[in-house]
Amino acid sequence: MKKALLTSLILLALNAQAESVFRRSNGAEPKSIDPQLASENAGSNVIYDTFEGLVSNTANGELIPGVAEKWEISDDGKTYTFHLRENAKWSNDTPVTAGDFVYAWRRAVNPATGGEYAFILYPVKNAEAIASGTEKNIEALGIKAIDAHTVQVELNNPTPYFLDLTAHYITYPIPQKIVEQYGDKWTQPGNIVSNGAYHLTEWKAQANIVAEKSPTYWNKDQVSIDKVVYYPTESTATAFARYRAGEVDYVESLTSEDLETARKQFADQLHIDPYLGIYWIGFNTGKPPLKDNVKLREALSIAIDRQTIIDKITKAGQIPAYGLVPPATKNSAPYQPEYAKLDRKAQIERAKALYAEAGYSKEKPLKVSIIYNTSDAHKNIMVAVAAMWKQVLGVQTELNNQEWKVMLANMAQKDDQAYRYSWNGDYDDPYTFLEIFQQNSEVNYSGYQNPAYDAQLKEAAATPDLAARAKLLQAAEKTVIDDYAVAPLYHYVTVRLLKPQFKGYAGNALGIVRTQDLHIEP
Repeated sequence: MKKALLTSLILLALNAQAESVFRRSNGAEPKSIDPQLASENAGSNVIYDTFEGLVSNTANGELIPGVAEKWEISDDGKTYTFHLRENAKWSNDTPVTAGDFVYAWRRAVNPATGGEYAFILYPVKNAEAIASGTEKNIEALGIKAIDAHTVQVELNNPTPYFLDLTAHYITYPIPQKIVEQYGDKWTQPGNIVSNGAYHLTEWKAQANIVAEKSPTYWNKDQVSIDKVVYYPTESTATAFARYRAGEVDYVESLTSEDLETARKQFADQLHIDPYLGIYWIGFNTGKPPLKDNVKLREALSIAIDRQTIIDKITKAGQIPAYGLVPPATKNSAPYQPEYAKLDRKAQIERAKALYAEAGYSKEKPLKVSIIYNTSDAHKNIMVAVAAMWKQVLGVQTELNNQEWKVMLANMAQKDDQAYRYSWNGDYDDPYTFLEIFQQNSEVNYSGYQNPAYDAQLKEAAATPDLAARAKLLQAAEKTVIDDYAVAPLYHYVTVRLLKPQFKGYAGNALGIVRTQDLHIEP
């Protein structure tokens, strides 16, 4: 009996050791996990686990070879030649080839695809012309397969962040035969073929997504966690409650109240790190009452007390934002508007004067609505902003919370007056925070249109000298900020909880957490 019991215990221990599971709270239900269609964190978290690009990142954000084991850059900085690993495979055990990247990049910029991130590839020759429809030949895109394992990319100009860009998921390869076979259902379990450390095996809407370690991944021997489960949980308070109950191992944001609790109860599990991200309220510049009224938009921006929001609501050491580019961004010279230098009393006086000049008063108040996605943290901030607008200007604000997908659809249709949004850097360069306000950007939810601004960005993109480029980008940032397309509130930090048995986590400026970088220690 004792021997049988001992054997059973050993078998149980071996079984427990045989499958390690990482359970992630993952925000909203992903809009998409298609690399060329995804546009938000919930989807990208899954993509970064299940797909891999030419270049990848370490846990702390450093660039490392991905599918490409090496590359060369031409002397003029405009041609990149990537050499693929011969052992890189899809989850159906077929080779990942140069043609898979060519197909994916062409699909990314093809207007018929309907992706929102085509602009990220604009440094590539003819990408913008194809995306805008002026170039009809999709094969004119500056990427080609020299042979099965060699990809060559031609750029319009030397681009200092191009290698960082090739680590972004929009550049990831996809299997053409599978996409053409299943159409928009190709990412569903049973259909999907991927090339990353994990492979999707289950997706129950609003319940969970499951991915298991891929036996065909070229670097599988360095992947420790066997399975990752993503739980869509829009409420940060609910996510924290599940963490405390032991139902999830990781949460990627906390309310200010829960942050205080976490500091007391989970100090050794709390990770607060700098992050290339900005939180703002966007103004619909194409719809009344904010259309063609810069003074009104400026008054609303100045009336917001950013430091109070940070001190009283977010409480995690965020940095007040008056411009778009975070202060620690590489190759940057962030712009600060003049009102950022004023004390609070002077800011209030200026906001009131502008409000009056815009044609409003406490007797004739502005009535405006803000949409925001369902979240306790967002709600607290929006309530505070509405109170500040009321107190300083007399504005009557209607707050409308919406499910994430509904909100994205409304913003895309410009069916709002103002909206809560944030932008997380796709690469460590100021351009990532500025390119989204170009006239033809699919994520330009403010509907901002200024040909002079677009021209400033083009000039910066064609300037190889980094110092001169930084000044040009600063001028472009001044243009969009002084036009008040958005009211920046603060630059992010990441606030995360991770169970102590999971090792390998390292905060990085882009906020990416890949499951393959983690391992379990008892």
